[in-house]
Amino acid sequence: MNHRENKKTDAPIVVVTGAGSGIGSAVVHGLLEYGCHAAASDISLPALRALEESVKNTGRLHVFEMDVGSRASVEKTAQDIRERFGGVDVLVNNAGIIRRTPVLRMEEEDMREILNVNLQGTLRCTAVFGSIMARRGQGRIINISSVSGLGGAALASVYAASKAGIIAATRSAARELADKGITVNAVAPGYCDTPMMASDKKMIETFVVPKIPVKRTARPEEVAEVVVFLATCKTGYLTGSIITMDGGINVC
Repeated sequence: MNHRENKKTDAPIVVVTGAGSGIGSAVVHGLLEYGCHAAASDISLPALRALEESVKNTGRLHVFEMDVGSRASVEKTAQDIRERFGGVDVLVNNAGIIRRTPVLRMEEEDMREILNVNLQGTLRCTAVFGSIMARRGQGRIINISSVSGLGGAALASVYAASKAGIIAATRSAARELADKGITVNAVAPGYCDTPMMASDKKMIETFVVPKIPVKRTARPEEVAEVVVFLATCKTGYLTGSIITMDGGINVC
């Protein structure tokens, strides 16, 4: 990836939302191993502190407390990152939440929160950080969706809807931002061994894993490998793609 002279570092600057745990944390570690600067953001300050403690001997991790559900918070963080580094090369929209509730009993507050964080948060960060990229004429946006956005998910209809919206937003933004030098792709993991899925682990192992051809759930580090590839590969021709990582369950 080319870097303009007004950048304060030659290493790629990658913003990762929801970086405090799970896939986000794994992505940060993968980016640091590759040599990138990781601007890791999360709504949880303790989670960011734990992330800092897990990273040894590097000056390339920079943490920012940010709420993707708040435009003001996103804009402030974007300004701080731009002032520190002079620009942004890559945005990884990873922040997300889930509420497992039967569709007939879904509360209004839960619906608003899930959509605001997962879908609107992705759109919000894309607009704010994408504008920084557009001014420089280059950038990459990587959205974390889910296979539930392709095939639905029982007891998680709003979550599935938010992830389906991310897929549509990815394809739409890819068309719109191509002439600005920005690629937009998404990764759609299946069941992954993350803290967000911990409460469902027994159910997943009993009913889901036997149906997965590889006979296990994904590890966050495996999803992170694909994200790091999208963030650092040299090609500018890969855009509008949805990379599914489900262990082969949807080919059966």
